[in-house]
Amino acid sequence: MWNRGWDLPEDERKKTQAGRVKASLFGCYAPREPFVMEKVLNFLEHEKKYPLGLVHKILDRLAGITVATTVFTYDEIVRYVKELPEEFSIAKGPCACRIHTAETLGPDARDLPSGNLDFCRQTPLDVDIQIATSGEIFGELDTYTLISKEELLELERQCFERGLVSNVYTAMNTETGICHCSSATCAPFLANEALGGASNVIVRGALVAHTDLDACNVTGDCVKVCHFHARRIEEGDGGRQLKVDLAKCYGCGLCAAVCPEQAITMVARRKT
Repeated sequence: MWNRGWDLPEDERKKTQAGRVKASLFGCYAPREPFVMEKVLNFLEHEKKYPLGLVHKILDRLAGITVATTVFTYDEIVRYVKELPEEFSIAKGPCACRIHTAETLGPDARDLPSGNLDFCRQTPLDVDIQIATSGEIFGELDTYTLISKEELLELERQCFERGLVSNVYTAMNTETGICHCSSATCAPFLANEALGGASNVIVRGALVAHTDLDACNVTGDCVKVCHFHARRIEEGDGGRQLKVDLAKCYGCGLCAAVCPEQAITMVARRKT
């Protein structure tokens, strides 16, 4: 099982970033990331027409051996950014998925402060964050710029208000970056949906959304913002009812943020 750099003591956390092989691989990958995401997205398009499910599962399992991305709530990602070691470089640049999907797939973000929970606007292109060794390498590309923790915290606030999911990437036992994903345009999320939520690359967060159904007025706001289809409304003899599948909940916390009755709380996920 791969380590998560943010779970380690700071000295160990820094050691995970060392190594010429790791730096060499990141250096090779950095300028090619948009090309890699383009191929992934093309594969997902082919999968809609041909029976490639088994191939998809094999590729996902192989990718999950060395790469994973863990879902965070907004409060968790803020704490994560604040606890980044001061010497870790932070670079901001274009999302490799949205380079190829922004124009073709349409709006992929919401407007939580205004209460518009539909996909109503585009996510800005420059929301990809690279950290530490990866931050140093990506920061040398013309398309990336180095930013401060304060600037990253402001970006996190903006992405949260757009209803995006923050998730921290780990590669080769090393934290490498933060993605801000939408189920409408992001390759990992689209791939996870194609696999029925069984991707080995996307990891459920430490928290899960607990709903007090007695306090729920079934407004459907939580259903609209869930990128993982963990919530639905059913019509029955007793009227509208909210149904929640906790197995599909990745713990992003967006449902809790928009619930008008505050009937949803984020609690520790049980280990099974």
